[in-house]
Amino acid sequence: MKTPPLLVLSLLALTSGFSTAFAQTRQTGARWDEIYQGSAVKVPVNPSTLVLETTTNLPPGLALDIGMGNGRNAVYLARKGWKVTGIDVSREAIKQTQAAAAKVGASIEANVARFEDIPPYRGRYDLILCMYVSSVATKNVAKIIDMLKPGGILIVEGPHADARVIPGQDGYKTNELLRAFGRLRVLRYEDRTIQAEWSTTADGRSPTVRLVAQKQK
Repeated sequence: MKTPPLLVLSLLALTSGFSTAFAQTRQTGARWDEIYQGSAVKVPVNPSTLVLETTTNLPPGLALDIGMGNGRNAVYLARKGWKVTGIDVSREAIKQTQAAAAKVGASIEANVARFEDIPPYRGRYDLILCMYVSSVATKNVAKIIDMLKPGGILIVEGPHADARVIPGQDGYKTNELLRAFGRLRVLRYEDRTIQAEWSTTADGRSPTVRLVAQKQK
C-alpha cells in the first residue's frame, strides 16, 4: 500500500479538529515568510557544518529535515544520495527549497507542515535533523525517537536559551537536550559560544547548543 504524502495526511488531520493549530501555524509561517523574503536577518545558505561533519561517512538512507528552511541541508543530503523529506511552516522556505533542488537536479519531498501534525512513522528514518527550530526537539522527544530507525542519527542545533539571537527561537537550556534524549547514545554534545550559522550579533558569535545522538540498535 502506497504511503500518502505527509502534506495530504497533515491536511486530513487539520480538517478533523486542528483549526486552532492551523491558525497558529499560519501566523508562524507568515513570520518566517518575512524572514526568508527580507534582509533583516541574515539567512544561512550553506549546509550546516555539524551536518557536514556528522554525515560524511554515513551511508545514504531516509532523512527527515524538521524546519527545513531554504533547504540548505536537505539539498546537500539529496545530492549525496539521501532520500529526503523536509517540512517547514513557511511557504516561502518551501518555495526556495524547491528552487534550490531544481537548480541542481535534486529530488526532495518538501511539505508545508508542523512536525506535530505529521504522521508518527515508527522506525522510518535513518537521520533526523532538527536545526534552529526553537524547542521543537524537546517538545517532541518521544515522537522523534520513535521515528528513528535503530541505529538512526539525530542532529539538533540551536541557540542557547540565554542567547535570544533569532526571532521566535526559545533556545535550549544548559544540558536540556542531554536530559531530554537520555534514551539515545550521545555521540557529540556542545554548549558554547561559536561562530553561529544563525546570528544577529556583530561578530556572528553566540551561545549555541549542539547534539548528535544515535538510537540503540
